[in-house]
This record gives sequence, structure tokens and C-alpha cells, in this order.
Amino acid sequence: MGIELSILPHQNDFLKAIVKAFEDVRIRPSEDIYQNPVIDLNDSQLSENIDDLWKGYDGLQKIPEKWRTRDDDNYLGIDIRMETGTGKTYCYTRMMYELNARYGFNKFILLVPSTPIKEGSRSFLQADYSKRHFADLYPNKSLSLSILESQKKTRGRKMFPAAISEFARGTSLQKNRFSVLLMTSGMLLSTKTMGKDDYDQTILGNFTQPYEALRATKPIVIIDEPHRFKKGNKAYARLLTELQPQCVIRFGATFPDKKNSKEKDYNNLIFNLGSCQAFNQNLVKGVETFMIEAEKENETKLKLMDFKRNPKVCSFRNEKTKKSQELVKGDNLSLFGDEFSGITIEEIGPTSDDTIKSGITLSNGQILAKGDMVYGGIYSETYQELMLKQSIINHFETEKANFLRGNKIKTLSLYFIDSVRSYRDENGGDGHLRVKFEELLSDYLKKEIKAIGNTEDQRLRDYKSYLEASLDDISKTNGGYFSEDNSSSEEEIQNEVDKILRDKEFMLNFHDSNGHWNTMRFIFSKWTLKEGWDNPNVFQIVKLRSSGSEASKLQEVGRGLRLPVDEKGRRIADEQFYLRYLIDYSEKAFASELLGEIQDDLPEQNKNIKKTLAEIAKVRNKTEDEIFIDMLTKHYIDIDGNILAEKRDDLYAEYPEAIGGLKPNKVRDGNKKKNFVKIRKDKFDEIRYLWKAINQKYYLTFEDIPEEELIEAMGDILRADIYRDTTIGVKTQRIESIDGEITSHERVANCYTVDDGIAYGEFLKEFNRQTGVSINTVHRSLCRFYEEQGEIDGRLFTSTGIALAVREFNQWLDEKLLKKFSYQPLGIDSKETSLTDYNGNVVDQVSQGVLGIHRDDAVDVPERFIYDSVVYDSPKERQTLLRSDVEEVVVFGKIPRRSIQIPLFTGGTTSPDFMYVINSESGEYEINFIVETKDTDDDKGLRRGEEYRIKSAQKFFEALKEEGLNVVFKKQLKDDDIVAMIKGLKRN
Repeated sequence: MGIELSILPHQNDFLKAIVKAFEDVRIRPSEDIYQNPVIDLNDSQLSENIDDLWKGYDGLQKIPEKWRTRDDDNYLGIDIRMETGTGKTYCYTRMMYELNARYGFNKFILLVPSTPIKEGSRSFLQADYSKRHFADLYPNKSLSLSILESQKKTRGRKMFPAAISEFARGTSLQKNRFSVLLMTSGMLLSTKTMGKDDYDQTILGNFTQPYEALRATKPIVIIDEPHRFKKGNKAYARLLTELQPQCVIRFGATFPDKKNSKEKDYNNLIFNLGSCQAFNQNLVKGVETFMIEAEKENETKLKLMDFKRNPKVCSFRNEKTKKSQELVKGDNLSLFGDEFSGITIEEIGPTSDDTIKSGITLSNGQILAKGDMVYGGIYSETYQELMLKQSIINHFETEKANFLRGNKIKTLSLYFIDSVRSYRDENGGDGHLRVKFEELLSDYLKKEIKAIGNTEDQRLRDYKSYLEASLDDISKTNGGYFSEDNSSSEEEIQNEVDKILRDKEFMLNFHDSNGHWNTMRFIFSKWTLKEGWDNPNVFQIVKLRSSGSEASKLQEVGRGLRLPVDEKGRRIADEQFYLRYLIDYSEKAFASELLGEIQDDLPEQNKNIKKTLAEIAKVRNKTEDEIFIDMLTKHYIDIDGNILAEKRDDLYAEYPEAIGGLKPNKVRDGNKKKNFVKIRKDKFDEIRYLWKAINQKYYLTFEDIPEEELIEAMGDILRADIYRDTTIGVKTQRIESIDGEITSHERVANCYTVDDGIAYGEFLKEFNRQTGVSINTVHRSLCRFYEEQGEIDGRLFTSTGIALAVREFNQWLDEKLLKKFSYQPLGIDSKETSLTDYNGNVVDQVSQGVLGIHRDDAVDVPERFIYDSVVYDSPKERQTLLRSDVEEVVVFGKIPRRSIQIPLFTGGTTSPDFMYVINSESGEYEINFIVETKDTDDDKGLRRGEEYRIKSAQKFFEALKEEGLNVVFKKQLKDDDIVAMIKGLKRN
């Protein structure tokens, strides 16, 4: 498998923003071939471009006014805010290629805070799939990566750091190549490496010190994880004084606060993709939290009351007895109870945690700040065993569903544990935690293999083989990475680390290089795999240890938010996936806190229910007063409508529509049964035949479009009104005082026509890339048009001309394909569906999320409905569901999302909303009725993509009818009453 990078819409938006920031700015070529071109920092166009981006340039999201800040620095600062898991590494790599192609910038320093982040960047930049992708986008460009490592002590000559030498010597004469230096903040601060000037060689003629050599290149510095580089810290100060970059571009989900303030320290923030947008747009997985309910009333809880660094002493209080005890380094917490046996005070004072600079470090790696609580039961093997069992259940529920898809998805789980010694003992053998995990895993595998038994279903047979291979060598199913592994000389440990830390493709593959099953899918770490490491197919994170700090909840789940890739390496961006997050009961408020953090991401979000009251009332079919009184009575809100923080989780559970900005079910509690809907098995039996029929697999067939027809279509497009001049406007702003208020008025003072023509050959290549029509066919079309018309308007050979011609051609092609495709049965009996297991038996329950985002437990469930709860996506669906319980209907149900998966000729799949079995007028036969519900007034309200979905569904069910199923498909718009539609069927 090779990973295929795909460009998601938000990544194109980012590129649009960065290109706009540099648009028309004076950038002069450097006289020194070793330097970057020089940005004129005094050019007013810079601030004008950024002002335009702040206001929402060309459809980009506006930057909130409170974040529109800029520093008065002697370098250009640009900030890019992107949520974890949305592809920051891809974006800054794409940016380097783009800035090199447009302006010739060829010296970029990529500054990261830690080794795991460095390894993540290295892995991406050096990966074959990454190189292939960017070679396609920028055919004549390549990236030369140098990685600065710590200098090894050597005898004899003191050699200049090779990475810096290689980077600095790259020249602007290499038009197709640009240089990137990857380094950590630790290396930037390393005086031994960077500050020395006694190396036995010079760089660029006369530089003997690395700082000087890098400074001479006038670099553009890219900072990853800016919250780790506060402007007041040593690394940032050293960056500015020693490297003196002309531009610093910071990429991160989290930015530092201003000094002595809670406001974020943004410097020309031009792109803002926050957590709320990322979740709403399905750019990341949703989050489903699980917690083992095992807290005991008499559990020992210790609270860190205080600590001193000189002398090193700390005070813990037993919350049950309220007695305090002073401890020093090396003391054992077992003084408070046997459940803390083996846990000692390892350090008092400075810590390795970025969020707790000073506190207490325990021997299990947990770091405590003043006021933090330690729960004894968390460390008991009994509780840990329960968590391990649940994690295995969680993993295999997801794994099985992912394996049995059309294109399999490798499912991974990541475990954060208390101590390396619990996984790997001092001699490199198995620790007690690994032994217990493999024992529990072995038991589960045996049961699952037995449950599958002998089956003719090939996918299940493959899955059984995968499980059997896992059982044959259980040790290969899991591996660990810990900070001490970086210096380990054990070959087996290093192989394990390389697979986890650097070989993303290996972890995503189902087979190794010899074609054998690759069963590694459980990763253990001691909170080392934080920022910088990720794998798109992590579907579960298990915290067998508490993070011990008030760290960002988004940062904690960030290792598993990225969208998954399938066995062919293709990113899947059109489905709702969930990251399962298993925590202990000391973090029972995790889901609520995560929701709150996402909500706080909206800077102008008013935490008052009055803003969403009308929408909730509409969905619930109640008055605003009724909703408000109910919330007030349950103490979810105060009399002014403000949401009470301590009741926020309960409010969102009962009223998911109240989550302002964030769509419901993006963060959900896996322990709450309301996340599932039970299937009424007696009702399902009455719809089983229809369900089985509509789940038959069909494939799309197309009639060939003759080349002559393509040439004629191209001729029609060339004769159409597709020619436009490319213009730019000159804007002017007038600031004046009106009634004592200063206002700014903007107008376009003039417009100019510009020549953005492209070569004929480039036009052919670009048209071919965007439409798939062969270059020869496009060429013949243009030649014929020229022969007939005598000339071709030159405006066709511009970026505007290409865009308009491609748009017209795609519209023609869609209409043509609509008449030239059909569905053919594959003849495969699919027993396992979203409502049935692999034996064809109906399952007990389904996730609410696959049926609808809203749930109304205050209404009676229709008698003929196949589920035990009223779940829906829109007010129209709710109305249809509640009005469908009429005598003509035998049974009906909502079709789970993406369960039928009707292939679309435009790509992707579609699935209708409702299915019905209806008695005929005579009662002698049944009518199967499928409904696609659209909450629009008329057909004009349907987007073109929705029209094609409906037309595709119509053809699909016509094919089923030809196969002998008495089925009718209809679309339902806002004014279409379902009862009238049902009664109309009987008359026909």
C-alpha cells in the first residue's frame, strides 16, 4: 500500500490565504546566490493584504476582531491557526513549494519543539507518497531536506555541522530545488553546536559559526506548535537575535497567551481553522468517551496541598481523613494506603511537562500541580484490568467494522501507561502490564475466532485469518515507544520504535513485505507520543494513567483525530468516524470539558441559550417558552438564559441542538445508552425482505462517449460565451469622522486588464488534468474549431479561460453521463449490513449517529417504526416519522447513513432516508416504498449535486424493479405530506 495524499477544501483555502498575503508585495532578487529573495517589509501592500484577509477575502472565513493583532517587529510575522489533525505538515510543505514557485524563496528553516515532532516532519517530508504528490503538483520542483542532529564528539578536526553546511550552500542558481533545514528548539539553543566559531572549515567563504551561516541566508522560518515557543522564552529570543529571519510563519492549533494576559498572542493571523469548524466539516474524527464506572465510596484520594523547592518537601492530604503528611524525594505514597504501593516521589520542582513548569513528579511518570488529586484505585491492577478488557472490546468493535468494508481500514489503538517498566522490564523482557494485556487479548481472539466459525463469506474468512495470525504470535500485535528507547542499543527495540515512530506506511498496512499478515495495531507509550506524532488510523486512545495536568483536552485527543486512510492509502473524508477515548473515573468530566473547549474556540460565542432557542423550539415542535421553562426548572440555565457550567454536559445530552456552533454528536459519551437505538426485532422481520433486496450490491456501467462527441462538445463550449478579461482593481480607503465616530469607506477607484496568458502546451496539460480528456482529443478539438472559425479567442489561454472552459465541460459531461450510466447486479448476497450481522441476524442496536443527530424522547414512538426511539436529522424528517404511523403502512424505518451506498456517477455514494412496506389497495400484495427527504420548498432549492443523487437513486431502484422487486422511489420536499404520498401509491 502507498498512501495517496488528497487535497481537502480547507487546504486549498489555506493556500489561497498565504498567496494573498504575499500578493503584489515588493520582493527583490538577492544579489547573493546563497540568500533568499528579500521582502520589502515597508511595503504598505503587506498590511493591505492582511487587512483584506481579516475581513474575509474571497470567501475565506473572517478573522475575529479581537484576534486582529500585529507586532511592530523588524520581520514579517504570519500566523496560521489549524486544528490538530487537519494537515498542518501538509500545508506548510505545500506553502514552501508555492513560495518557491512564485517568488523563488529557497531557504526555509523548519523549527519544531521536540524529537517526536521532528521525526513526524522528517517522515512526511521524506516519504515516497509525499514526494510523488508534490512532484505531480510542481513537476519541476524538488525539496532538499537537511536534518540537524546533535554533534557527536570526535577526535581530530572539528567539522562544521553537515546539515547546516548543506543547507547554506544551496543556491538560487538551482531553479528547480529549494533547501529546508529541520531542527528542534534544543538544537537552536545548543551553544556547543551553534555558537562555536572554532570549526576547522568555513562556510560561504568566511563563516565559521553556524548562527552566522544561517543568518546570512535571510531565511524564512516556519514554527510548528507555537504554544511551545512563547515570545519571552529563550528559543524565540535566540531565533530573533541569532538567525534574524526576514519572515516567521507560525503553524499551530494552540498559540501562546500574551504576557500577563489571557488573550492569545497572534501576529497577523490570516487563516483560522478552529476546532469547531474542523469537527463540523468532518475534517477530523468525532470523539466518543468511555469510562469504567468503578469509583468506590471509600476510595483513598490524595490532594497535593503545597510543595517547596528549597528544601524539597511536599504536602499531601488524605481527602477521606483530612490528615496531611509531608514527604520528601524518595518517599513512598503507600504511607496513605496499599493501593499506592510502589509509587514514590521522584522529583520536587521543575518538571518535563510544558503546562506544569513546577510541581511533583511521581515514579510512574505522573506530574502533579498544586491542588491536583491522585486516586488510589486508578493504580490497582483490578481497575487497570477492567480498562484493558474494555479497550479490547472497543478496539475490536471498530476493527471488525473497518475490516469488513469494501476497502479495509487498518485499526490502531494507542495506550498511555504509567511506567515503561510495566510494559518492558529492566532487562528488555515483558512487564506485568504487557503480560496481562496479551493474556486478555488472547482470550478475546479465541472467542471471536470461534464465533465466526466456518463461513462462506470471503471477507469474514479473511478476517478470521487475520485474527488467527494475531493469535499465533501475540507479541507481534503490540509495540512500545518510550523516551529512553532513543538511546537503546537493543536491535529489537529499535526496530519496534522505527515502525511506530517513523514508518507510518508499515503501521497502516495489513501485510508485511513478504505478504504475511502485519498484526501490529496496539501501541504503548508513557505520554511520549504527544504533539508531532500521529497516525490517521488510531481509532482509540486509552489513558491507563492520568495526564495529571490541566492540559488542553484537544491536545490529548489530537493523536487520533486525523481522518483514516483505507488499505489503498486513500483518505476517507466523506464519513463520520469516531475516536474512542477510554479514561479513568478521575477524569469523568472529560467529555464536558472537551465540549466546553471546542465551544470556547468560537471567540464571539455567547454562552446564552436565547441565541438557539428558536431553532430548538422548531426542531422539538414546542414553543420557546416551554423549552426555556424546562431548562430553567432542570437548572441547566439561569433566569437570564446563561448556560450553567456545571450543568452544561446534562444540557447538551438532553438538548444536543443547544450546542451553539458545534453540531450534535461530534463529542459523545460512550457510556450513555442514549448513544444507541434498539431495533424492534418483530418489526424488522416484516421489513427484512425489502432490507435484504436494497442491500444487494450493484456496480455502475457506462456507455462509452465517442471521441467525435467529445470534439463536438468542445466546439460548442468554444462557441459559447466563456471569454473574459482578467482584471485587477485599485482600491482606495477614506477615513472620516461622522457624528463623532471614525469610519472607513472603501471603494474601487479603477480597474486594469492584465495579461495572465499561458503557453498552449500548458493549457492542454491543465485541461487534461482537470477533466481527464486526453491531450490529443483536446488538441484535435481546438484544431477543428480553428479551421471552422479562423481564429480562437486568446482569452481562452489564460487561467480565467481554463476555469470557465472546464466548468462548462464538466456541466456538459454530467448531463451526458446521466443518460449513459446504469446499474448491474454483482450477484453477491450481503448478509452483514448496518442492521444485520454476518449471519444475517438482526443486531440488537445501532449507534444513534447513523440514524440522526437529534433525538426526541418526549414523544411516543410510532407503533410501526422499527426502532425504539424517535431519531431524525431535520424538522421535516421528524414530521414525516411521526405522521407515518397510518393504517396503510405495515412497517417503516429510517435507513442508516451510508448503509445502502448507491454508487454515484459523479463519484461517492448516496443513501435514501426512509423505507416503507405498504399494503396495496386490495391487500393482495405489498408495495415497497423508498423516500429521499429534502427540507427545501421546491426542486429549485436542490443543489446540483443533490439533483444527481436523486436521479441516481431513481435509476438504482428502477434496476431493482427490473430484478423483480416491487419498489417505488420518490423524493419528498418540504410541502410534501407523507400521508398523501402513501395514499397516492395505493391509488396508482
